[in-house]
Amino acid sequence: MPDQFIKFPRVESIQYFESAMYGHNKVLRCKKISDSYYEIQREDLPPIFVFVSNYYALSVSDYYEITSEYQIDCLVTISNWNRVTQDAYELGRRNGIGVFTMSEFMGALNCAKPSVYIRPIDREDNDRAGVGFGRIG
Repeated sequence: MPDQFIKFPRVESIQYFESAMYGHNKVLRCKKISDSYYEIQREDLPPIFVFVSNYYALSVSDYYEITSEYQIDCLVTISNWNRVTQDAYELGRRNGIGVFTMSEFMGALNCAKPSVYIRPIDREDNDRAGVGFGRIG
């Protein structure tokens, strides 16, 4: 994979992101500020600033690289085969920045503060541990 597609996604991936934003029921406007950097206006929720990347395994060092250059609320790795390391996810959560795969981000868009969104994998882990997080009754 060429280096320019690590930090910045391919054009097709950016088009996919923008299309997904306008297909989400909470998104009113998706304003591109610069390459991979967006302001997302949401219905009845505060706006958020998002950086979209293509890191295969978004790590703590990737997190620091992006957050040193951009003021963000969310950092998203876009491709379906990409993932976020647990350390990067936890660091972002401690700092009030949501760090997500694209599918996780789609769920987080429903939260006033996306960094508090509990990813499905974390809900599943809690359920297996008997915590019952997210269950009713």
